[in-house]
Amino acid sequence: MVSTDRLLEAYLANRPRFVSLAASMVGCTAHAEDIVQDAFIQLASARKQGVVVFSPLAYLTTIVRRLAFDHMRAARRQVPTPIDHAMLAVSGASTPCPETQLAHRQELDTVAQALAALPPRTRRAFEMYRIGGYTLHEIACVLDVSTPRVHKMIQIALVACAAALPDAEP
Repeated sequence: MVSTDRLLEAYLANRPRFVSLAASMVGCTAHAEDIVQDAFIQLASARKQGVVVFSPLAYLTTIVRRLAFDHMRAARRQVPTPIDHAMLAVSGASTPCPETQLAHRQELDTVAQALAALPPRTRRAFEMYRIGGYTLHEIACVLDVSTPRVHKMIQIALVACAAALPDAEP
């Protein structure tokens, strides 16, 4: 049986390991940090309830893994929101000159047209990866295809965008 102070010590000593574990599961260090913070909150709740833990490392690893799985399940349920390309073109801290704005809008429209010409699943995979921040594995789960297929779909979309903008650097 481990005291609550030993639980806290185990958490603090292994925090980088927990962040690494969560990041490997969810594919994002920022989300992993949030998951580990949530694990700490659960640990604090367990301390208040006087939970008896025999193996603190296994207990905390289980909490982090469970929270990471919950995060991945929630990410699969989320539907990506449609993108307002006009809002993206005019957003920013400083406003460029009108000529630059027009050129950027035209480039964005060109890219939007290139993406619209793609098959719907290819376009969705590209938008989820480049705009939504999803990992290849998460996209594969959502679209019910293999991870290499998702990689190929994104590559096809990138080539289409590059072909639509011949002056742009890859």
